[in-house]
Amino acid sequence: MQFFPDGELFDNNVFVINNSPQVEPVETDRASITIIDNFYEDIVSVNRELSKIPITKVFHQYSDNGVTYFDGRKVYCNNMQGTEIPYTQDKSLTSKVGEYINYPESSIEIDNKILINCFQFTDELSLSDSYYSVHEDPYTCDSPGQTAMVVFLNDHYEDGEGMNFYSKLYGDTPFHSDNSMVLKKDIDLIYTVQGKCNRAVLFDSKFTHGQHTPTDQFKKEMRYTQVIFFPLY
Repeated sequence: MQFFPDGELFDNNVFVINNSPQVEPVETDRASITIIDNFYEDIVSVNRELSKIPITKVFHQYSDNGVTYFDGRKVYCNNMQGTEIPYTQDKSLTSKVGEYINYPESSIEIDNKILINCFQFTDELSLSDSYYSVHEDPYTCDSPGQTAMVVFLNDHYEDGEGMNFYSKLYGDTPFHSDNSMVLKKDIDLIYTVQGKCNRAVLFDSKFTHGQHTPTDQFKKEMRYTQVIFFPLY
């Protein structure tokens, strides 16, 4: 007797990172960034499994969410033996991160979940003079530092689509820790990472950052990125 067809089960075993990725360190005026290509061993299988996770809308305080744009999350959380994500179980990812940022692997933790950002917008949301989702990610609990990773998951990206890194906001302009927009005149763009399928970007989570969506690509399809946090002790 087979309770579920294999195609309907979530296969957590496909989340294996590539042992030999292409790594490019980038130094900016504010902080370093590490770009990692060919991050997953089998990105096709990863995306197949991620498609099985439902999307939940977030930031309900913004009335336009679901009207002029959609901002949501997919989450998979392993909470019992046998449901672990391979790269958290075998420590392969914390080992790589320690190597990339020159930090002791034993002092790096990792989220035991898969978190996917989902975004799409319409013509009614104007991004001509603003950047969307300019933010920093707060450190976890009492950790003295935290490294963050963003993995691009879409099959392709148009030129310019990707991720921005910024200076601090100017003067008395309030810092937005949520997904709101910031006028381009209020912040300096330091560096843009071009989006690419199976490309990961590693950086200090307090390095101001956000998505870059200057073309019409994500009016036509949903933008998917995985986010992984690594508290440092």
